[in-house]
Amino acid sequence: MIRPSTPTAWFASVLIFALATSALGLNRPSDPVVATGSDLVALVGTSPSSIVGFRYEEGWTQIPIQVDERVVVDFGAVYDTTDTGHTFLTYADPGTYTGPDTDPLFDFDDELVFMARDAGERAQVGNEPAGVESGSGLELTLFDPLMAESAWVYLFRSTTLPPGANQSLVDYQFDLLSGDYKSTYGIRAGPNPENSSVTTAAYAVHFADRWIRDETAVTLGGAAGDDLLDRHKSLFAPGVCGRSEDTFSAGEGAFIVNRSGPVRALRGYLGANSGPFTSRIHAFYEQREDILTSLRVHAISSVVDFFDYSAAAVGMSYFNDLNTGGVDVDGVPDAVVPGAVVWEMLTGDPGTLVMTHRFDTDIPAFDYTSYYEDDVSPPTTQCTGDASAYASSGVFESDPIPNTDPYLGEHNTFELTRSIAFAAPNHDVAFARARAAEMLQPLTLHASPWSPNPTDAATAWTPTRHLILRPNPARATTHIHFEQRIAGDFEVRCYDASGQLVATPAIGSLPRGPHVLPWSLGELPAGVYWVRARGADRVWRTHRLVRLR
Repeated sequence: MIRPSTPTAWFASVLIFALATSALGLNRPSDPVVATGSDLVALVGTSPSSIVGFRYEEGWTQIPIQVDERVVVDFGAVYDTTDTGHTFLTYADPGTYTGPDTDPLFDFDDELVFMARDAGERAQVGNEPAGVESGSGLELTLFDPLMAESAWVYLFRSTTLPPGANQSLVDYQFDLLSGDYKSTYGIRAGPNPENSSVTTAAYAVHFADRWIRDETAVTLGGAAGDDLLDRHKSLFAPGVCGRSEDTFSAGEGAFIVNRSGPVRALRGYLGANSGPFTSRIHAFYEQREDILTSLRVHAISSVVDFFDYSAAAVGMSYFNDLNTGGVDVDGVPDAVVPGAVVWEMLTGDPGTLVMTHRFDTDIPAFDYTSYYEDDVSPPTTQCTGDASAYASSGVFESDPIPNTDPYLGEHNTFELTRSIAFAAPNHDVAFARARAAEMLQPLTLHASPWSPNPTDAATAWTPTRHLILRPNPARATTHIHFEQRIAGDFEVRCYDASGQLVATPAIGSLPRGPHVLPWSLGELPAGVYWVRARGADRVWRTHRLVRLR
């Protein structure tokens, strides 16, 4: 049994829209809001330690925010070896060979995160919060597409206030048993035993090695904290044991990031046997976890990703969107309809876990199915963990997967995001549907300058805020989000890092208002580019683009 102590997104595209007002806050207790510097251009160039957040409720209340710096790095650098010529955008960490961000200030691809529940009312004309730099205010309008409601968060610069507002929502202890990571970790071969843990007021997680997650408990709402998890398993197929989380950890591999901040903790790593560029990044929030697995490996026959629960889950119930009647977790086989499940829920006296699954892939005609097994003495070989299968459940791509490793040449992309909401005991299907909808339809955000004097805010207007690229980083296609302030000519140019014009994605005439233009990146090489757009007002807007392969 885990007895944790209480410690002291998925982000959607920026939209320009008319927003409805709400009385106070947003009813999204587990959801984060993650914005990049390209969403918050007014703060680009600011020291991360100088950015603070507030909500307004008949006065100002500071809220915890966190800035996580990101960097484009060669895969070889993470392994402390020669460059491979293939890069990816990931989190910076001086404690690993990923290293610090080359730009220590808040830049276009860094992330700023806070909790949606910390949003408040729209601030009226009045005083700025004490301790902030006068005139530095930025108003973030958050819109909930599910409830058609809005709430607001305000960012300022400050040299005296702590960004975390003296709060700590997540405690991540990376405990490598061999000692210091850089001097003792076996990058070329494992195992590298750990006693690492994540604890919040809602749940606790334990890792025994890089890929080996062997404990998960819920502690919210009177849940006892029983360890519900045998293993988070990754195999080619159920019962196919040649590759697993054990062999991944025993082979070469390296950590990308280990960070515990006031709002979230980040744990990221590379290396899955013959997929040395395959990565997994966990983002832990107080009541939620997002797990992004990026497959980068030669062609393989299939892959399955699932949670195999422990005997402590006996007496709970399992549901998914194809089996809303639920089945008992009792070690006795059940008839569960398979298919492309979107959400799953395990619930009972020990607590509740609601999971959603989102694939991002360009594999033609991609489809997947589900996996479920509840049998105390299963016919399926249990490759890792104990000998039983209690509500073993997850997603299964049973068809062959083409090459996803950029090092091997032409390749496809294949990413899976598993989001987990941790909740109190004994919830129903309506609760699961609501949590899944929130995870699949995150809040949208619009940033604009704010001042207690409306005239000052208008003066602070910066046209740069009206050029956004999504997705960014991008692989094959991105979209140019642009607001034409007056009708007329429009032009977009793309320059490489040396300042050479390499593409003109768009040219023509557009009416006044917001526009979204698709841009196929074609043969543009991987790297960093500067995209400039000029509208009929003849003002250039500039935005950085990262092209991935």
